[in-house]
Amino acid sequence: MRSHHARLMIADSEHDADMLYASGIFVPDPWIAVELADGWHGLFSPLEVDRARQQSRLDHVWLDRDWRARAVARHGEASGLAGVAAAFLCDHDINAVEVPDHFPLGIACQLQQYGIAVTPCRGRFFPQRARKREDEIAELAAAEKLTARAMKRALTLLGECTIGDDGRLYHPDFGARRLRAQDLRAVIEQWLIGHGAVPSHTIVACGRQGADPHNEGGGLLHAHRPIIIDIFPRLTRSGYWGDMTRTVVKGKASPQVAAMHKAVADAQRRGLEMIHHGVSGGAVHQAVADTLAAHGFATGTRRGKQVGFFHGTGHGVGLEVHEAPRISVRDNRLLAGHVVTVEPGLYYPAVGGVRIEDMVVVTDDGCRNLTNFHRRLEIP
Repeated sequence: MRSHHARLMIADSEHDADMLYASGIFVPDPWIAVELADGWHGLFSPLEVDRARQQSRLDHVWLDRDWRARAVARHGEASGLAGVAAAFLCDHDINAVEVPDHFPLGIACQLQQYGIAVTPCRGRFFPQRARKREDEIAELAAAEKLTARAMKRALTLLGECTIGDDGRLYHPDFGARRLRAQDLRAVIEQWLIGHGAVPSHTIVACGRQGADPHNEGGGLLHAHRPIIIDIFPRLTRSGYWGDMTRTVVKGKASPQVAAMHKAVADAQRRGLEMIHHGVSGGAVHQAVADTLAAHGFATGTRRGKQVGFFHGTGHGVGLEVHEAPRISVRDNRLLAGHVVTVEPGLYYPAVGGVRIEDMVVVTDDGCRNLTNFHRRLEIP
C-alpha cells in the first residue's frame, strides 16, 4: 500500500508568492510543484519547461506531457492539472499531500476523488520566508531605493508648483490646468515603470481623503492641506516589493497638521529605536500608540468614523507587500532577518491624515533602515 507523503502546490508564480519562492521564476499560468524527499519537482507545459530548466531554482524540472497522457488514460480529458498531479504522485507512490491553506478547493476535491488525501497546512507553507536571505535583502533594498527615488520625483514636482489664488496647485508641465492627484500618481507610476518596477494602487490622498488610510485619492490637490503619498512598487526582475509613505503640505501646514506630523514622527522614531532581534512586536506597537496618545491624539470612534491611530504599526515585506510578521496588538517576535515597515499614522475626517512609513531590516542589536528619506512636512 502507498503510504508516502509529499507537499503540493498548484498555481501560477506570477501571483502566488509561495510558488515564486520555491521556483524563482515568473510563470503566468498555473503549474505543478511537488516536494519529495529529494527536493522540489516542477511539472511544466512545453511552453515553459526549457526556461524553467535554465532559470528556476527547482531541484527537478519535468515536461508534464507524459503524466498528462497518463491522466487522460486514467481519468479522462477533463482531469486537468489535478489529474496530472495525481498521475505524478501515483508514479512516486504518494497517496497524501499537504497543501497551502489557500489551495484551490476544486482541485483538492478532484485529487481526493483520485485517491490522494489532501491536508491544508496549518500556518504558513514556507515559514522561512519571513527571515530574508542576504540576496533577498539586496532585492528589497533595491526596490526601496527605487521607491525613494519615485518619492523624490513626486516631491520635486510639488515643489515646482505654484499656488493659485484659488488655493489649487499649478505646474508648468500641465499648462493652465490645475494639478490633480491622478497627475501626480501618473508621474510616480510612469517613472517606476521606466525603471524596472510595477506600481500598485499608489496613494495620493489630499485633505479629508487621507483620513481613510487606503483611499487612493483623486481630484484636485490643494495647497496648505496634508497630502499622503504612499508608494509600494514591485521589482519586475524578482518580485520583491518596496514600501514607503510620506505626508507633505505644499505651502503652510496648519498648527493641527504640524502637531499631528510631529507626533507621528516621534512615534515612528520610538518604534524604530525599540526594534531588534527578539523584541515583541506587540510591545513596539504599544509604545508607538502610547507616544501618539502622549501627544494628545486620541483613538476611538466619532460619529461612526474611526479616528486617531487605528491600524497596526507595521508589517513584513518580501514577495508580498503585506506578509509576516506583523507589528500590531498580536505578540509576534521580531527576528534578525525580518524586513518590516514602521508606519504610524493619525486620521481625523475633518483634517485628513498623516502617515510616515520606513522599511527596515531587523538586526541582532537594532535595525537597518532601507528607506533613508527625509520626513520634512512643508514644501515651499
